[in-house]
Order: sequence, then structure tokens, then C-alpha cells
Amino acid sequence: MTTALSTHALRLGADVYFRGLRTLGVTGLKRRLQDAGLVLCYHNVIGKDEAEIGDLGLHVPRDRFERHMRWLAAHYTVVSLRDFVDRIVSGSSLRSTAAVTFDDGYAGVFEHAFPILAALEIPATVFLVAGAVGARAGFWWDRTASQQPADWSTIRAALRHGIEIGAHSITHPSLPTLTDAQLQDEIVGSRAIVQHATGVRPEFFAYPFGDWDARVRAVVEGAGYRAGFTLDYGLNSSTADPWALRRVNVPAGISERLLDTWAGGFHRLRRAG
Repeated sequence: MTTALSTHALRLGADVYFRGLRTLGVTGLKRRLQDAGLVLCYHNVIGKDEAEIGDLGLHVPRDRFERHMRWLAAHYTVVSLRDFVDRIVSGSSLRSTAAVTFDDGYAGVFEHAFPILAALEIPATVFLVAGAVGARAGFWWDRTASQQPADWSTIRAALRHGIEIGAHSITHPSLPTLTDAQLQDEIVGSRAIVQHATGVRPEFFAYPFGDWDARVRAVVEGAGYRAGFTLDYGLNSSTADPWALRRVNVPAGISERLLDTWAGGFHRLRRAG
């Protein structure tokens, strides 16, 4: 009971804290003043008639995702991931600049998110788990198989309408636990599979689970990827390491108010211990 009350109090405190930041205009001011860019990470988008499936917060309802994107378009210059990385490499300003990414390659991204992105003219990059594309069984971490990966024909069709794709391994392992040979398979092999199926050679790699270390980073750089994306929370300045770029992971239940504060560089309060 004490733990539950403590957690509830912490959440209430966080809500008051973030609401206060917005009311005082702190988040908007920081967004305009800091020369750092935002990369959002989503996973899946689901229809209105679907439940929020799973315990990991991966499946964002379509209407909530649309509100997020309308908020993003109103407050940021949203650019492609290629443009975002170009700005880092060239040392250009990233002030009020954002990019949108999706990990894993869920079918819901193409069915539900893509029409919203197209209507708002927001570019996005989908990082594909190459070995899972088209799998009917779904991803192993989901409780049901109803949230499936997209198939290659869907992905190829989206490429003709502006969606970009990156590599996210073959089997979605924790890369730091692998041998050197296994790392090569997952990092280099995933790009080969994607290129063979789509004709597109991915320029960017997203670390599965966000897990990476110096050895993994070196393999991604050595493989010729222009950049690697973590799930380490934070923004990216022009001095950021291109193979360890930060993202803001967006859980399914997050409100626009909380997204505003996280995007501005104010992260959630953490539990002690």
C-alpha cells in the first residue's frame, strides 16, 4: 500500500510539475532557444476500435497519434531523417527541428499512421526488423498476434509515397550480447535483406531495444551506415555523435501536454532506487 501511494504521489507530482512548466511558458521558450533537434520514436499505431494491446506502451491509438502530429507540425519544422542527419554532419542549426521514426515495421504504421503523415506532409522513417517482415505470427513481445509486421508489398508501396526505411536488425536481439560474427549478421545482413526486397539501401540503423555499446556502435559505423539511433532520452545538437543519436520514445498513453515537456528536454520524474 505504501509503495502504491508513493507511486501515485510521484505521478501527481510529475503532472503538476509538467503542467507548471507549460503554464509558465518554459517548454516553449526552451524549444525556441536551444539549438538541438528532436527525434521522436513510435512503434505502432492502431485503429479506434482496437484496444491498446500489450504492456509495453507500443500501440498508440490513431486519434491520439493524429493529435501528436498536429501538435508537432504546429511547433516544429519537421524534416526527413536524412535532412536531420545532414544538419548534424554539416554543423547546421537544429533549433525547433524534429524528425519522426517508427521502430519494428508494424503494419499499423502503414495503415493508420501513413495517411495522417501524408495529409500533414510530415516525413517519417520506419526501421524494419528484416527477418520479421510479413510474419503472420507477429512479434514475440506482443501478447497476441493481431499486431503484425507489414509485408514487403506494403512497404514498397509506401516508398513510392515518401516513407523512408532503415534497418533494425534481422531478429531484434540485444546487440551487445552477441558475438562479433553475430553482430555482422544482424547489422550488415539486415541491410542486405531490406535492399534485396525493396531496392533501397538503408542509410540509418536503429539499435533494437535501444541497446548499444562502443563495440556495437563501431560495427554500425564500420558497416557504412550514416547514423545510428538509440533510445537514450534527449535531444541532439550539431556536435552529437552520428552513431549514437538520441530519441524521445513515445509511449501509447502519453498526452500532448507531457509530450510537449519531454520534447523540450524535460524528462519524466524518476523513481528513486
